[in-house]
Amino acid sequence: MAKTFGNFDRVWNSPTLMTWGSFVTRSLSLVIVLPLILTRLSTAEIALWYLFSTIIGLQMLADVGFSPTFSRVIAYGMGGLNTFDLKDLRTIRQSPSLGEPNWATLEKICSTMRAVYLRLTAISIFLLAIIGTWSLVKPISTIADITSGWIAWGVILLASTVTLLGNTYSSYLQGVNQIALLRRWEILTSLGAIGTSFIVLLLGGGLLGLVIANQGWLVFNIFRDRWLCAKIEGGRFQQFTHKEIDPIVFEAVWPSAWRSGLGVFMTYGLVQISGVIYAQFGTASGVASYLLALRLMQMVSQFSQAPFYSKLPLLAKLRSEGNLEQQVNVAKRGMLLAYWTYVTGFIGLGVLVTPLLKLIGSNAEFVSPLLWGIMGLSMFAERYGAMHIQLYSTTNHIIWHIANSVSGVIYLVVVLALFKQIGVYAFPVGTLAGYLGFYCWYSAMHSYKSFGLRFWDFERSAMFIPLLVMLIYLTGTLFTTKNLV
Repeated sequence: MAKTFGNFDRVWNSPTLMTWGSFVTRSLSLVIVLPLILTRLSTAEIALWYLFSTIIGLQMLADVGFSPTFSRVIAYGMGGLNTFDLKDLRTIRQSPSLGEPNWATLEKICSTMRAVYLRLTAISIFLLAIIGTWSLVKPISTIADITSGWIAWGVILLASTVTLLGNTYSSYLQGVNQIALLRRWEILTSLGAIGTSFIVLLLGGGLLGLVIANQGWLVFNIFRDRWLCAKIEGGRFQQFTHKEIDPIVFEAVWPSAWRSGLGVFMTYGLVQISGVIYAQFGTASGVASYLLALRLMQMVSQFSQAPFYSKLPLLAKLRSEGNLEQQVNVAKRGMLLAYWTYVTGFIGLGVLVTPLLKLIGSNAEFVSPLLWGIMGLSMFAERYGAMHIQLYSTTNHIIWHIANSVSGVIYLVVVLALFKQIGVYAFPVGTLAGYLGFYCWYSAMHSYKSFGLRFWDFERSAMFIPLLVMLIYLTGTLFTTKNLV
């Protein structure tokens, strides 16, 4: 009995397993909510819903990389560092004073964080109201109830103000290593959000009802995180009442934040923006198909990250111990499982989505096998480069803002050059060109060099077989289908 409770306790308090659980719970919307979205909403409303989702996702760019940076420096403060130690950890030496939380440092960090997010929110909502409204004029004009479309957009703007400010709470929770606690509550609230969306659509609430339900839970999540912050560490977060920028703290976080923000914009941001751009030129059916495929591809990619990303703390520990051989072996196993997870999800969706959409009578079709294949190859390339850049980052030398920026420029050049000729295909072709043209080889080059590896020696037991299976599947699909473009 004691052993059973011990195993349960390890699962209950495992950040990795709770993160898996949170993602799996959110993924249930594909099974429970997605069929109703595709059958209860019109084609134009489906396109608008996914455009709303894309714009909401772009709020990550408004963060400018501050959230992960603040989480990291809060963790440093929990380890006992003072504000002067935050800027360059490579100069830190072990000290008897380290190990206990430095609450004076944490108060200055949280004060700076609150002040930064107040400014970020004001600027972001102003830009979102202007640019977002402009990008929605054409898509909203295609739905039957235009008024409800604009009301839905107003709801999103109001909720976005709260959610951006609420990043302070999630950053604090992660920084003080309450990830398992946060993810457990995410599981519960995700179930609530899915159930609410299902009921709203089932009762005929339509697009506006779906948006209100979705945004209402996002706002609720912020109050949930605020409550959790008050319950942990003796409620110290609530005692940090100042909202002033500490110059030393800001000097420590700004270089990492802008590099993170630039990296996110030049990869995730550009891919998301492609959906917004396409919505200005494509038909409602074409936009709905592309945004649906983009959403599914991103979910497969995110799900495949866990087997490798959950090993990052161990990889960093092995690096600090100088145990490079074991580090390489752990990384190889994690990468292999991540590749197989991705390929399985990609092929599974490629085989099942079109028949399932026909079965439920979906008002949106799936993209062509060729477009799905190019999107899949580009995301596989992204996984390859991303895992190698994360492996190299255990050396504490950060290069991913360079890798992402150059590949992003290549993406833009290719999309602008090819969009008139091949339409929506230009987006995944541009992504693939950016990854293969710079991101992949630049990231892998640093990784191989740092660990004394050779491409074939390492990848034949990591990437090669999953990639071969994926290519065989794509070749067979393209030769047997008559739906080529």
